[in-house]
Amino acid sequence: MARRSLPALLSALAALSAVFAGVAAAAPSLPLLTVTPSSVHRGGHVQILGFAGSCPVGDTVTIMSRAFQSSHAFAGVPAVLTKVRRHDLFGTITRIRRGVHPGRYDVTARCGGGNLGVEEHLLVRP
Repeated sequence: MARRSLPALLSALAALSAVFAGVAAAAPSLPLLTVTPSSVHRGGHVQILGFAGSCPVGDTVTIMSRAFQSSHAFAGVPAVLTKVRRHDLFGTITRIRRGVHPGRYDVTARCGGGNLGVEEHLLVRP
């Protein structure tokens, strides 16, 4: 997969948010987490989108993975933070650590004091 620039990822995030918003308007929101791309080189960027389930608009979603480069952590695991928006949507873009070992990493999320109960996987390549 070709490397994508940060502006291209931001544009893709906006487009996917619009798609998710259309889906959210049509059905009740269950927790959901997506990571795109699912395979990335060390130092690359991924976009993370999802539905926060029952977390209200404005609450903070904590997204965690040992692959992330972040100044935040939850229980010792690097984390990125984002807010729940309309239609229970959340999303952000984060960088993968350059020094992380290649391999498969879990990506999980929590909001409102509890886990969302969703997990995705990310393959980090050299």
